Amino acid sequence: MDKIQLVKYIIAFLITMLSLIGLNANMYSWRTKKFYINYFLVAWCITIIILFTLIYIRRLYNEVVSEELDLKNAVTLYYYMNIFGAATNFLSQLWNTKAAAHFFNTVKLFETLKYFDVDVEVIHSSLLLVTLKIIIFPIIIEITLILRQLRNDYEERSLLWTIYTLYPLVIANIIPNCLFGIFVVCRQLTMSLNRHLKELEKEANFLQNMDQILLHKPFYRMQKFCNLADKLDELAEKYSLICAQTLLYMSMCSTPLLASLLCNLFGITAGFFRQYYALADTLINEESYDVFNAITNGVFLIISFLEIALHSLVADQSIEAVKETGLILKRIRLDHADVRFRQSVEKFSFEILVIDFKIQPMRLLNIDLGLLHDVLSAVTSFLLILIQSDLTLRFSLK
Repeated sequence: MDKIQLVKYIIAFLITMLSLIGLNANMYSWRTKKFYINYFLVAWCITIIILFTLIYIRRLYNEVVSEELDLKNAVTLYYYMNIFGAATNFLSQLWNTKAAAHFFNTVKLFETLKYFDVDVEVIHSSLLLVTLKIIIFPIIIEITLILRQLRNDYEERSLLWTIYTLYPLVIANIIPNCLFGIFVVCRQLTMSLNRHLKELEKEANFLQNMDQILLHKPFYRMQKFCNLADKLDELAEKYSLICAQTLLYMSMCSTPLLASLLCNLFGITAGFFRQYYALADTLINEESYDVFNAITNGVFLIISFLEIALHSLVADQSIEAVKETGLILKRIRLDHADVRFRQSVEKFSFEILVIDFKIQPMRLLNIDLGLLHDVLSAVTSFLLILIQSDLTLRFSLK
C-alpha cells in the first residue's frame, strides 16, 4: 500500500472514531476539500457529555456524599481520576472545535511526507509505537479488570462492569495519545529533514575546499551555491511548518494532557502505596500477603509509569531532533560561500532561534525526560508523607 494512502486511512479512521465517541464535531467536505463545524456533531458531542455526566460523574458524586469513596484501592482511585480526565477531554475538545477545524485545514502533512519521502517501514514502526500506547495498554488493563472481577466479586457484577470501568480510562487518554502520535510524526519528519540537511552540509563544505575553489570558475560556484540556497530555503520552510504545527496542536491538547499526567501521577502514587500497605499489613499486623492483588495493582502502577515514560521519551527525542538541526547548520562553513547562500543559512539560523525559544519549555510543559524525573520526585514526596502518616497511626494504636 502507498504510504500516503496508508496515512490517509489512519487519519480517516481516527477522525471517524473521535466523532463517534463525542470528541470531534468537525466534518470533511468533499466539495470544498475542507473541514467545517457540523452542528449535528456538536449536538452529538453535547449529548455524550450529558450522558457521561449522568452515568459516571453522578455516581462519583453519590459515592462522595454517602462516604463510600474507596481511596485506598489503587484500581478504584485510578478509575476515579480517569473520570475526571475523560470529562476534561470532552469539554476541552468541544471548546476547541473551531481551532481543530482550522488546524485540520492548515496542516500540510501529506505534502511534507511526499517531500521527505518517508519510508513505509518508518511509518510502520511509528504506527507500532502508537498502537502500543493506544491499544495494547487498554487491552492489558481490561484483562486485569476481568481477572479481578472473576476472583473478587463475580457473583455481584457482570463482566460488562469491566468495560464500564475501562471506558473513562480510554476516553481520558485518547487526546493525549493523539498528541503522542503527533510527537512521533514530528520526530520522524525532523530526523528526515536533518538527513537532507547533512547532505547539503557536506556539499556546501566540499565546494569551499581550496582545490574546488581553484578547479571551478566563479560563475559555476555561484550557480551551485544558489541551488543549495534554494534547497536550504525549502528545508527552512518545512522545519518551521513541522515545529509550528506541533506547537499549535500541543496548545490545543494542553488541558487533556495535564489531566492525563495528573491521573497517571495519582496512579503511580496509589500503586506504590498499595504495595507498601500490603507489605506493612503482612510484616506489622501479621496478615496474609495477597499476591494476586499485589500483581494486579502492580499492572496499573506499571501502565501509569509507562504512559508517562513513553510520552516523555518520544517528546524528548523530538526536541533533540529539532535542536540537532541548529547544530548541523553551525557546521556549515561560510568562509568562501556565496552571499545568497550565507543569507539563507543566517535566515534559517534565526528561525531556529525563534522556534527554540518557543519550545522551551514547550509553551506550557517541559515535556522531555525531565518530566519523568519531576513525576518520580513528586511520587516520592507523596509516598514519604503517606507512609509516615500510616506508620505513625499503626504504632500509636499498638
